[in-house]
Amino acid sequence: MTALTAAQRGTEWLLRWGCPPDCATDHDAPGAPEWHTSHRIETVMRDIDSSLTPEERAQWPWLAAQVVVINDKPQAYGRQTRVWLDFGTSTGELSPTEARQALAELRGFTARLEAVVDAAERTAADDVEGDPEIARLDREADDRRIRAITKACG
Repeated sequence: MTALTAAQRGTEWLLRWGCPPDCATDHDAPGAPEWHTSHRIETVMRDIDSSLTPEERAQWPWLAAQVVVINDKPQAYGRQTRVWLDFGTSTGELSPTEARQALAELRGFTARLEAVVDAAERTAADDVEGDPEIARLDREADDRRIRAITKACG
């Protein structure tokens, strides 16, 4: 179930917590953050970091974003609105202006990415599967070579 926004919770909630209308943080929940967050949007596609296992990649969206407002003691520290842009396990904290620039870059990047994917698809037409038996013999030859070098240096 999606959390209610501050506006849906009502004026008393908005005033009590100092929330912007789209804040989806349940400030009454144990351990709730002091800042305010919108609902997070994320891609269905999961993280693409090839250094992670499939199980690890499944835990994180490829891309996600949400609005975060930090206004604890605004008279002293001010109020800052940020867009948290997540890419896998990393997060970029952007001003709204920087987020708009990132959005423009993404739009331009998609056309260039499509050209790269088109080229990869054409090139992949020549891909072939290796022969497991030849691969086994190659690994055995490497093992023999490494043992001979280790013995000679030993």
